[in-house]
Amino acid sequence: MKEITDRKKNKGQKTRDKIIQTACELFIENGYHATSTRQITDQLELAPSALYNHFSNKEEIFTAVIEKYHPWNRIPEAVVDADGDDVEELIRNASKKLLKLWGEKPEMSRLHLIEMLEFKGGHLPGIFERVFSKSAESFQVIQNRNPKLNNISQRLFVRAMIGLFFSYIMTDKVSMNSTEDDITSDLDYFADAYLQGVFAKESSDRK
Repeated sequence: MKEITDRKKNKGQKTRDKIIQTACELFIENGYHATSTRQITDQLELAPSALYNHFSNKEEIFTAVIEKYHPWNRIPEAVVDADGDDVEELIRNASKKLLKLWGEKPEMSRLHLIEMLEFKGGHLPGIFERVFSKSAESFQVIQNRNPKLNNISQRLFVRAMIGLFFSYIMTDKVSMNSTEDDITSDLDYFADAYLQGVFAKESSDRK
């Protein structure tokens, strides 16, 4: 009996995951308001009733999409894999890792634009809190690995990484015509802004 129940749960989870993935693709292509639940079910060859077994409405689907695919979700991964013996080296290394992760699926940045334009950022506080918490945990792992970094504020570091994403990834700096050298140069420019601004001020305040 338990085996049958587990199979049903796994099948249900797979259907839910397919709905989220397909909805994500359609939202990115058409925007939120221009995408209907009918389009999602037609794409999946799924009965509408099956969709509503998992989600109450379209906004609930969008919430699941951005919780899973919003580009901020890659920040903790970039942070925990970063190397450096000081804040400058760490910020640059983490930023480049974040850019590489983002470059795997750059179309996901459209989810952020849709959220800002069509939902006025209503979902972002929840995403920010979750990403901030996970990034702080990732940064703690780095500090445990390298005691030289214990004097760096976790709060400032994580906010800087999220801010770097906002100010760089969400601008038109990365375009189809950009070369790898252009991208690296632009990223260094934004990293410098944080290193010479936020962290320079913190260092000064501590003296």
